[in-house]
Amino acid sequence: MKNFSFLACSVLIVIFNIAASARTADHPADWVEQAVSADKSVAQKAQDQLRQIGPQGLELLEQRFANEISAHQSGMPSDERWKRIAAALDRVGGQYDDYASGLYWYTDLEKAKAAARTSGRPILSLRLLGRLDEDLSCANSRFFRTTLYPSAEINQLLKNGFILHWESVRPAPRVTIDFGDGRTLQRTITGNSIHYILDSDGKIVDALPGLYSAPVFTAELQQAAAVVKEARGKGTADYAEHMNVTCARLLQAWAADLAAINAPQPPSKALAESALERWMDDNKWQQVAQLHVNVAAFDGSVRELMARKFPSAPVAARVAMSKAAVETPMIRALGGSAQDPVQPQEYPDARVAAPVAVAKMAAETPMMRAVRNLSGTVALDTVQNNYMRRTKILAFLAGQGHAYSLAQANDWIYARIFLTPRQDPWLGLAPADVFAAIDGNGETRELGSLSATR
Repeated sequence: MKNFSFLACSVLIVIFNIAASARTADHPADWVEQAVSADKSVAQKAQDQLRQIGPQGLELLEQRFANEISAHQSGMPSDERWKRIAAALDRVGGQYDDYASGLYWYTDLEKAKAAARTSGRPILSLRLLGRLDEDLSCANSRFFRTTLYPSAEINQLLKNGFILHWESVRPAPRVTIDFGDGRTLQRTITGNSIHYILDSDGKIVDALPGLYSAPVFTAELQQAAAVVKEARGKGTADYAEHMNVTCARLLQAWAADLAAINAPQPPSKALAESALERWMDDNKWQQVAQLHVNVAAFDGSVRELMARKFPSAPVAARVAMSKAAVETPMIRALGGSAQDPVQPQEYPDARVAAPVAVAKMAAETPMMRAVRNLSGTVALDTVQNNYMRRTKILAFLAGQGHAYSLAQANDWIYARIFLTPRQDPWLGLAPADVFAAIDGNGETRELGSLSATR
């Protein structure tokens, strides 16, 4: 009898251990602990499992490590454990520096559309060069992560009002400068990003190209979300009227800004993007931007993240440089001034494409003198992107591109507005009319890379 009792207890213990092991393998609470394991393979497997369960997986991580996140945001220096926590948040949320924003991004548009239908929210879909969950994505997307997504008002709007999605158009080109003494400087060059507001069927409602100030970004997202809600209530999905109304509003605002700086402008009956653009030059753009510089401010969450991007405290105390100040001097070093005239060719030249969606005056600032007032350059990017590029995009989408799919519209925008067509494997960085005196023009192609046939 004793032997039988012992055997029965042993069986029960084995069953309990098996059940416990199964629970450990499948329970989200255990994935959270494993997600910050020092064993990278264990951590990544757990992170992938948390990501698969959606925004709730990110919420579990945030709840478990709330104290560590708060301490880091308050200035606590990074240690190895924090780096593992940050890596887990980034991988599960789908965004680099996700501790600062706490956003969950889908990378599958069909899943985003399903979530939008369930929640009744519109989709904010980002197209970028590189990956949003990597440090060296294109410069625009890095500034989104730093100056927009952590900003308190935008952050709450994105969390409560939108389903978030991103897709990489292509890798972001990188340049590493080796100074030969142990120091290197790494940058991305060229490339732009665009936010699309979509309904739950993936139809384009609006588009915001490039970098915007936080207040303008917030206001435009709120208006687009209201349009989606109204259309859903009416059972319609035609957003051409909204695009035309928005385009007219932006052109009127552009004309009003010209009047405010006492600049000549075309007759009101001739308000068109092309007509207004002919009256602009770098000086006028700067004057127009100054009218809006006060709204391009940054809250505490943004300033904390900005400060951590600098290599030392004295540098961190200064103001960050703009996208243009980061990228365009690299382009100039590769082939001359971004303002040089370029003859038409099969692919656009990066010297022409680089200033698109960036502050033109900042584009002329050499890299070693590129520490500028970020508020001013964001204001400049905002007015140029909103007035000059967004109006072109909305006019096209409401007219000729009305029947275009999201993919077709995106291809058109990257080719015609950003001047970086998908068909150019070199993104304008290897113009056919430039002699580099390097074997093979310095071009290499790995197996499986984009074709570079000219």
